[in-house]
Amino acid sequence: MKKILYILVCCFMILGLTGCGTNKNDFEIGNESTIKTSEKGISLSVKKGTLTNTGATLVLRNNSDLDAQYGYPYEIEIKKDGKWYKINVEIDFILPAFGLKSKETKEIELNWENGYGQLSPGEYRIIKSIGIEKDDGALDSFYVSAEFNIK
Repeated sequence: MKKILYILVCCFMILGLTGCGTNKNDFEIGNESTIKTSEKGISLSVKKGTLTNTGATLVLRNNSDLDAQYGYPYEIEIKKDGKWYKINVEIDFILPAFGLKSKETKEIELNWENGYGQLSPGEYRIIKSIGIEKDDGALDSFYVSAEFNIK
């Protein structure tokens, strides 16, 4: 009988402790963002009808005459009082580079639930780094963003 009681107490303690973790719907808002975005002929948008509080499909469009590169990494920021703020999360990405030829459009499916959780109602933006190869072979890196609202 003591053994059964001990097992039940352990089960309740484990269940209780698992409920004490961080709620994935609550994230910590960090410092004001210092990221400046610039299209330079490349735009980022959210594909109509794909936005949820856990993900979206992005449309990356190269309207320039130059080929570009991008990777998996992205950030989501939140707008408060007219200013953009970092969201303090840690996300690991693999780092391959993908090509985006001149006049090409690509769709990127994102599921941010594991990193950012389910976004609560508010105004957000997704930021991605883009690189364009210059004549001397060096990469000119800049950021593009897509703003969206979760209702």
